[in-house]
Amino acid sequence: MLPEHLEFEKYVTAQMYYSLVGRGLEYEFQSFAEYTNIGILVSSPLAGGFLSGKYSRANPAPAGTRFAEAGWFVPFEKKMGYRVVEALQEVAGRRPARAALSWVLGRPAVSSVIVAARKVEQLEDNIRAVDLQLSHDEVRLLDAASDPAVPYPKWTVLQLDTAEDPRSKILSPERYADGSPGKELRRTRWSD
Repeated sequence: MLPEHLEFEKYVTAQMYYSLVGRGLEYEFQSFAEYTNIGILVSSPLAGGFLSGKYSRANPAPAGTRFAEAGWFVPFEKKMGYRVVEALQEVAGRRPARAALSWVLGRPAVSSVIVAARKVEQLEDNIRAVDLQLSHDEVRLLDAASDPAVPYPKWTVLQLDTAEDPRSKILSPERYADGSPGKELRRTRWSD
């Protein structure tokens, strides 16, 4: 039951983890937030600094970094993480953190992000993400690199929604723009 039905103040925001390597809330909470007009205040949009670009397959955790000192701050598949960092570098060159933050800020229901930095320069770069407008092709590249696939049982529910429930068409009209009943949502294998 929603708070307003109990005569409580309505929720206006929810603080949640969300990033290019942590997209789990897209399949449950994000559509709920859109439907109820709740903003998502994103915590750790750079996955504990992993998406800053200082980590790579050849340099997984330099000395003095959060990952070297405390380990992986948030869980994610490392192969996918490195693929995302490479896509961020393709999009933004030496400013992958800025592109990662811009991507998060452009997502449905996201109202703001919480950033942290060890250096003033990092904070200034993060703040400048609000001025970066990613192109449609850049967003598609980042989406493809970070695609977590739709988990079971959600893909089953979405397939049923496509055939029987109009809410899916209302909440995600882009899936039906070509006039089809919706795309197949299952993923048969992981790609590197």
